[in-house]
Amino acid sequence: MNSDFSIPEEFQSSFQRLMPHMVAGLRRDPQSLDAVLLFLKLGGERLARIAIEAYNQTIRLENAKIQKQRLEAALLAAKSDETEDENGDEDENGDEDEDEDEGVHKNNQANGQDPEEDDDDSDDAF
Repeated sequence: MNSDFSIPEEFQSSFQRLMPHMVAGLRRDPQSLDAVLLFLKLGGERLARIAIEAYNQTIRLENAKIQKQRLEAALLAAKSDETEDENGDEDENGDEDEDEDEGVHKNNQANGQDPEEDDDDSDDAF
């Protein structure tokens, strides 16, 4: 607890009995602790427990919402990976080979070399 948060003597035993009912996030939040202390002062332990349950439920719902968002993001990522795998196996020529050979072929043509002529050179030796 923070140094600025103090529990009056008459409420310390009641507050200590309420602490196990609080989720960890609630125990560390000074505003929530002040609110629980206020409910304890106004309505006793019964009202304070109702407030604690409401706070706990709020925190559980927030955690569930965050978890749902994470799962949705993971599902979307997996789905997009699946789509890329289905569409990404073929390159722009429609074959599954890489286009490096085609790039070499285009470079040879630009330099005035024809790769088919290179194949014919082996026949000229005979």
